[in-house]
Amino acid sequence: MAGTEEMPAEEEETRNWAEMPRDALLAVLQKLGHADVLTGVELVCRPWCRAAREEPELWRRVDLRRRAALSFAPHVHLAKVARAAVTRAAGRCEAFWAEDIGGDSFVFFLGHTAPKLKSLRLISCTFSTRGLNGALRNFPVLEELELSLYSGAAAASGFCDLGETCAVAAEACPLLERLRLSKYRFHRLSGIGDSEATAIARMRGLRSLQLFGNSLSDAGLAAILRGCARLESLDIRHCFNVDVKDETRAMCARLKTLRLPDDSMDGYDLAFGSPEINPGRAELGFAVPDSPEMNYGFRGDILWDSW
Repeated sequence: MAGTEEMPAEEEETRNWAEMPRDALLAVLQKLGHADVLTGVELVCRPWCRAAREEPELWRRVDLRRRAALSFAPHVHLAKVARAAVTRAAGRCEAFWAEDIGGDSFVFFLGHTAPKLKSLRLISCTFSTRGLNGALRNFPVLEELELSLYSGAAAASGFCDLGETCAVAAEACPLLERLRLSKYRFHRLSGIGDSEATAIARMRGLRSLQLFGNSLSDAGLAAILRGCARLESLDIRHCFNVDVKDETRAMCARLKTLRLPDDSMDGYDLAFGSPEINPGRAELGFAVPDSPEMNYGFRGDILWDSW
């Protein structure tokens, strides 16, 4: 309207994120992935940096698997990031999950810095047998252990004998209830091997066991079932040295959950290859899941709910 002055627009309200209440800030940080907190949050402002570094509760459970690591800048060294995360837990770390991490210096560090560790999941990681076994001896309250797609120093022809490590875990981790040793594929050339099964049979408190692509035999399976009286869930998919006859099914009748060598791969959450089957047995072909879309079955505080 002519002769009428325009009223100045109201200034938009701005928020000073540095003044966010501490409890609200911690709630936000707990929703973020540990990779994001370590590589980005600390650059926002000093209060955010202090909260990320001075609150051990944020690091009680550290998840640095591949999905979390996708946000890493190319120059970030995963082992250094993992070391920083465990350090900030100030001895209170109860769960550490990582993928594609290696080096005995880190696993030695973890063994001496996280004495209260209850859950250890290592996927596609590279440690020597000595380094891994040394760390396990420092986890007396460990309840869950995963060493999947393991590529330790003893690995050869695509497979690795973890019998010695299982023996150490059986002795050093008396509270162990869940064990997962998933290999990438079943190998015909690996023959029959029960070293891992024999050691697992000494894990008296074991409740859940997954041995994907393992070379154990009927005798190894029988030893596990005899030794692990509390076992409730058993997954031996792609363990094609096990001859599934009526006798085998009878041994497993007490289990609540059972997956046998030829069972469907539905719900399996790691990459895997088509098995190399012994001559005379039909070849079985399976698609390899797309790694970026892998579902690890992780929901908040629920551990290992996918198997």
